[in-house]
Amino acid sequence: MFELQLSDEFTAILDRCPAELKNQVMDTIQRLSVDPGHPSLQAHRLRGAAGKWECYVNRQWRIIFDWDNNSLRLWKLGDHRIIDRAHQFVFSPHTAFSRLETDEPVEAEAETAAGLDGSLAVERLPEPEADNPFAYFPPTHLRILGVPSHLVKKVKKTRRLEELEQIDGLPEQSLHWMLDLATDCEMEHVIYNPDNLLYRTTLDRLRGYCRGSLKRLMLNLDPEQTRYVESRHTGAMVLRGCAGSGKTTVGIYRAIELAGAGRKVLLLTYTRTLNGVNKTLIEELIGPLPENLEVNTFFNWLVEYLRQEHGLEFNIARDSDQKEILREALRQAEQSSETGIPALGLDFYLTEIQQVIKGNGIGDLESYLQLRRFGRNTPLPPGYRRAVWAVYTSYQELLQEAGLCDWSDIPLLGLQKIIENPLDDPYDDVILDEGQDLSPVQLRLTRELIRGGDPRSRRSYMVMADASQTIYNRGFSWKEAGIEARGRTSILRRNFRNTRQVAAAATRLLEHNSLLTQEREFIEPSWSHRIGARPRVVTCDLEERELRFACEKILDLVGGGHFRISDFAVLCPTNKICQQYCDEFTRRGIPNVFHKDQAFNILEEKVKVMTIHSSKGIEFPVVFVAGVRRGLLPRYINRSGLDKEEAQLDRERFRTLLYVAMTRAAENLFLLTTAGKESPFLDEIAGLVDREEYRGPKNPSLSS
Repeated sequence: MFELQLSDEFTAILDRCPAELKNQVMDTIQRLSVDPGHPSLQAHRLRGAAGKWECYVNRQWRIIFDWDNNSLRLWKLGDHRIIDRAHQFVFSPHTAFSRLETDEPVEAEAETAAGLDGSLAVERLPEPEADNPFAYFPPTHLRILGVPSHLVKKVKKTRRLEELEQIDGLPEQSLHWMLDLATDCEMEHVIYNPDNLLYRTTLDRLRGYCRGSLKRLMLNLDPEQTRYVESRHTGAMVLRGCAGSGKTTVGIYRAIELAGAGRKVLLLTYTRTLNGVNKTLIEELIGPLPENLEVNTFFNWLVEYLRQEHGLEFNIARDSDQKEILREALRQAEQSSETGIPALGLDFYLTEIQQVIKGNGIGDLESYLQLRRFGRNTPLPPGYRRAVWAVYTSYQELLQEAGLCDWSDIPLLGLQKIIENPLDDPYDDVILDEGQDLSPVQLRLTRELIRGGDPRSRRSYMVMADASQTIYNRGFSWKEAGIEARGRTSILRRNFRNTRQVAAAATRLLEHNSLLTQEREFIEPSWSHRIGARPRVVTCDLEERELRFACEKILDLVGGGHFRISDFAVLCPTNKICQQYCDEFTRRGIPNVFHKDQAFNILEEKVKVMTIHSSKGIEFPVVFVAGVRRGLLPRYINRSGLDKEEAQLDRERFRTLLYVAMTRAAENLFLLTTAGKESPFLDEIAGLVDREEYRGPKNPSLSS
């Protein structure tokens, strides 16, 4: 039997079929999947559509299909009129199983009748009034071909192809593509033809673009990076680097190099998205992962280890449950306290419990009282700490009573288990990317993964980190985390990713972060020589206009031949805003994917939408940062009674978040905000960005 593939349109029509007709269609598909040439199907080649065949479902209904040695592809389902219009269709892999669907109906009209004679109530294309296949193209796809929004209707109303040449203002490149597409059966051959690329910043990026992927844009080693890839050091090593310096690249190639030498290698990341990127890029380079190379997130590895080795399962409290339990813990602590509990806010207490107390593995009040806290000139007063400890104690008791734990409990348990029972077969090499986002307990645990076994084995542990991109409240030294790397800490300073214009604006933002300079963590980057456009701050009159601007700009850039759909990413401060962008893209026919709690495929031919937190370690040619507004970046939190230093820490965390978002952009960066709500961070980079106002089109229907 063949592998079965269905187009978007085929699936949509099948879903709307009445039960009896649907059964007939399924019987036909069954026969096709066994033998497409079976006489009962009456299959024959389709005129006007190279390589396509038609077969009968019943007297009126037809299926258009093709096949090869492995796959049976079902393109269209409908009455006999789909055959009559076959010469106008564009059959291409722009469907659910690949890229853009170029032939979906735009101005559909309902057709109803009764019975199984083709009279199903379905949406269909209007009868052709002219020899112009672009009359049936969605406006979005015409925009992708470079047609200006105000000419979309004129193109669709043109009766004959040759009349397209008479449309005043239609770009020559768009006309060229459209005429090619009228005679070429695959849209991608036209849109993504390397000869049609008008502008790229470097030869390397042009080559990568022509190959249809980002892999070579991210995976290029210079001699300094190569030295760390090929290093055979033993013990711990910390590789620090500014954004865009290639830390992830070094980690990927080092993992491949060591695994190729027959060593047992573990490449760990903090986020799912970066883990997915690492897997994709490694597989692009060497094929399927070898058995001795494991690529995983820290928590996925840890939970699986505790489940398999110790038979442990976990009931993780939801965020809402954690806050409810914390409220009860505060109430209990207040009742038992003689001096009362400071009103520091739920977020403060939760952060202090999970990231400071549990994250550092603090086991008693005395240790907590003595703990140095990152970024503070003045220690949290002892009275405050005693109050926090009382709340922490009640919080843990309530969690246990409910049979719950939070994510911070799992590394503590994992560290205890692995110290008591070292791995029978430890890893030869552990490579940890984005190490600045792990807590001391988590880092100590990963350090234990190379202990045990034959003591004569030469094992290595490499952490790649950049404190400038810390977005999860790191507050410790490497020594405090159990990593003795004195004399074995190296720094990558050259920014390979960003243009000078993007790097300059992002660095200016970071220079205002006094915490990094105070802790001597700031890495002054050496900028690349690549020149590009200055970052653009786009101020919209309404919040919803930010979504419209992103849609219009993506269509303009793709239509101009500069970029392809997969080159774009939209980074948002919240999941809610991510979903809003996905909904708008879907409504406009722009392929998109919301990367939330799923494997990340960076080569996917879609606009990537994700939170800023999820974008760590990844790059894209064009980045839109959504919601650069007060209340989001930064998010002001009312913490009455809390000192100014703690408020400053809050502000700097959001400054770092914006820095991370900006440095994901390799070529073009758009910062989207709303009039009257602009983030104060934008004032700090005022001299290094261009500004424009956006109010949307005068006639919204032209681009909707």
